[in-house]
Amino acid sequence: MSIYLISNRRLNGNLGGFITEGSLFHVEYEQGLNEFLRDYHELDWTDTRYPDTLEAVGISTAEQMAEAIPIADMEVLKALLTRMVREERFAAGALAQYARNGMVADVLCRLKESDTLR
Repeated sequence: MSIYLISNRRLNGNLGGFITEGSLFHVEYEQGLNEFLRDYHELDWTDTRYPDTLEAVGISTAEQMAEAIPIADMEVLKALLTRMVREERFAAGALAQYARNGMVADVLCRLKESDTLR
């Protein structure tokens, strides 16, 4: 499944650029990130209450998000992914930054470890 592409890049040390073209308000992502977004939406992994979910466990910053990944349960991992995807609506390239710093891959690896994404 293509949703594993980003987690495999992380495991193989190949994080790449993720953005093929961009402007102030819009970015074009490379195929792997676009496939991740397609799979994310097809699997319906959106947590519509992600702000509440994250607030309940004390997560409000990117640093806190990164620290939570190794110990997060599935509900929090889903909220973390949702926040990463949703931030793109407010800041072009935000998802690429999360992918570049490994947070998207780290969440996907945790999900893969638990065999949640089939």
